Amino acid sequence: MGRLRSSELEHFVHLGKRKYRRERRALKKLFHANEHRVEPNAKVTDRSIFKYWKNRMTLFSQMQNKDIYMTRELWFSVTPESVAKFVARFIKSCLPEAKVVLDVYCGGGGNTIQLAQYFPKVYGVDNSLDHLYCTYRNAQAYGVEDRVWLKYGDWRELSRKRRFEKVAVDCVFSSPPWGGPEYLRSEVYDLEAALQPQGLRETLAGLLRVSENVVLFLPRNADLSQLSQVTRELLGEQALCKVLYVKQNGYMKGILCFWGARFYNYTRNAAETSNAALEPSGTAGSCDAVPESNAQALDYSVDG
Repeated sequence: MGRLRSSELEHFVHLGKRKYRRERRALKKLFHANEHRVEPNAKVTDRSIFKYWKNRMTLFSQMQNKDIYMTRELWFSVTPESVAKFVARFIKSCLPEAKVVLDVYCGGGGNTIQLAQYFPKVYGVDNSLDHLYCTYRNAQAYGVEDRVWLKYGDWRELSRKRRFEKVAVDCVFSSPPWGGPEYLRSEVYDLEAALQPQGLRETLAGLLRVSENVVLFLPRNADLSQLSQVTRELLGEQALCKVLYVKQNGYMKGILCFWGARFYNYTRNAAETSNAALEPSGTAGSCDAVPESNAQALDYSVDG
């Protein structure tokens, strides 16, 4: 049981305004009921999420020590912590001077939290108030809530209204909804038809309007030819998209796609800020012939 303090409400951008009074009441109810708190040792009865619960410590390492909050959907959509940590370190290595990062479709905050470990200000956007609530609660568990600012709304609408284009965002990260576990039923994942709530082209175009540095976490079976085609359509025939194949404990978790010259024209000095050694658990790949000689300059480890 608890209440939403004014200092906490400030981190839910614009929810203090009168037009959001309904959402504000709903958020207060979530705090008061301590909704969605996970009992880490209480075995889940929903068989569809059991395998995710079984690996719960890989999602949030603090689950046994601190209160962690998850909706049913978040069990199969939160980025594993080691992967989220790798993403944050990699972005920091390439953009050491960056201050502000935007996480679109932030879900339960897996990526938001790790980004906040390295950057002083992280915006998270989601159209689920329950998910934003979980993100903030989980950020509290990791002690980074003061660095996290959450915006409730449909990203398609926010993008159409160019809401974040006036904010000095140094990098945009996004792990758009893949459509649930069903994404693995297709041999090749169609990034235009299956990616939710909009296809790759529209998603990437909107993110690039906010920052030239964009990172997408996509399914491991994503169609790379679509990545190449959309990259050229939006950025020109000579544009590059850097692709990393991310493995955890030998299991392919997905691919990371990077747009922005700083992600492949980096220097060894910048890379040294990652403070970690190379390990074989992270596999690097490329789209449109990104120079592989650069692959040794940054930390590709997921488990390190």
